Amino acid sequence: MYLEKARVKNTFDLTREVHKTELQNVKRPPEPAHRFEVTLEPAAFTPEKYELFKNYQQNVHKEKPHEISQSGFKRFLCDSPLKQTSRTVDGKEQLLGSYHQCYRLDGRLIAMGILDLLPHCVSGVYMLYHSDFEQWQFGKLSALREAALALEGGYQYYYMGYYIHSCVKMKYKGDYKTQHVLDPETYEWHPLDGELRALLDKKPYVSMSRERRRKEQKSDEETSATAEQDDYSDYPLPTAAEGGKAVSDGMSLFDLKVPGLMTAEEIEQQLDLATMPIRVRGQAAEAQDLVSWEGSDLKNPRSIKGIIGEMVACMGPEVAWQVVVQLG
Repeated sequence: MYLEKARVKNTFDLTREVHKTELQNVKRPPEPAHRFEVTLEPAAFTPEKYELFKNYQQNVHKEKPHEISQSGFKRFLCDSPLKQTSRTVDGKEQLLGSYHQCYRLDGRLIAMGILDLLPHCVSGVYMLYHSDFEQWQFGKLSALREAALALEGGYQYYYMGYYIHSCVKMKYKGDYKTQHVLDPETYEWHPLDGELRALLDKKPYVSMSRERRRKEQKSDEETSATAEQDDYSDYPLPTAAEGGKAVSDGMSLFDLKVPGLMTAEEIEQQLDLATMPIRVRGQAAEAQDLVSWEGSDLKNPRSIKGIIGEMVACMGPEVAWQVVVQLG
């Protein structure tokens, strides 16, 4: 007993610490002055959640009231293609699907994390908090709780979502260790350490695999002389704004050459898009059953083959072949 108490006193247990302040874990008497509760709920719409979303968008993202709508909130943070289910891992139930982790103070919803619980990870999609409680630093608090959820549920990884080095609101993610960042060109994971951080401080776009290739292609003397002269000629439009406008004007994603996306050649060599499962007016079929299929061009983003091809390129074949494309 003494040794166990000493162990608890001298070691840090994340899951134990994050639950200490919850109402059911507060020692009584006396009764606490406030009730803090955290619940994991289905990712369903409620007026209470929408009011929190509206406050967050107006005060943090400075959106105008007319730019915020219930339909937009539902589409963005409630409607999910992930089926809510569960499985047993090491004798414990592990939830799968999209959920809302709700933080309430004295019964009032003050913050909410939107999570995708996947077979191998807890993925943080979005975080909302009411402006009255901005000083609580919910970005950091939610990260700790979501990491604890990953440990408790037997998930292998905690995915914190997009990391934008130059964005103050997102840069806090880099404070957690050990942290890895995905290479957008090779899908390799690289530690967010001194070398990668130094490159992100100097460049708007960093791929460690590209950095390795650049160094290998030049002699030591040339590398030191041209370290900042990166060649991105393989990407026709270097900025997101240019790329977005080009796609809106009809450019195919295959011509845009987005890092990480499958190329048209890879799709044609590796996959048979003609057998992609589709559903038309409730009837199951394959893409090749469509009259317009044979005459479609994979690089025409407005053709049926181009639309399905771009979807597969973005999702990857392993995921894409588990969905059914709904038409009409």
